[in-house]
Amino acid sequence: MKRIMPILAIFLLSLSPAGSALSQGGGNHSDHGARAKEAPPAQGSNHEGMQMETGGAMSMLGTAATDGIKAMAHLQDLHQGEAQHSAAATHNFMVAFEAEDKGSAITQGRAAVKVTSPDGQTGSAVTLNPKAGFFNADLALKTPGRYTFLVGTKLADDKPRQFSFSYELK
Repeated sequence: MKRIMPILAIFLLSLSPAGSALSQGGGNHSDHGARAKEAPPAQGSNHEGMQMETGGAMSMLGTAATDGIKAMAHLQDLHQGEAQHSAAATHNFMVAFEAEDKGSAITQGRAAVKVTSPDGQTGSAVTLNPKAGFFNADLALKTPGRYTFLVGTKLADDKPRQFSFSYELK
């Protein structure tokens, strides 16, 4: 996991409006509105929340392990950066997987997330699209409160697994 975290952070930064601005000498854009509040790390996680100093706020939701696979999830506020996104989507949910025994990234398979909102309503499964080293989807998180993200997978070994993360939206 230690090898994939810096790679994922650099990759995610390069995709964000912040990464684009930094690569072009854009400087500090921390005045683009208030940042989202970070949730405490997921249960059993030794990783702390993370936020970008420029562009949209990025929070690490933590890590979770199930049956030999570790999952690391992030949530990015789409409306705090400079990029244009659909009006319905407010956040981008990202999750990376790796084999616990080998520490190698897992990029093949299927993943989806079900989001439970602060009012206890659970939405339909949203397919997480594979990217270079992680899976992601845009979500609409509009009501303040605690959200729970239940990620279901069938990765390369075709074995079903679930991972749970939470986030407090202020």
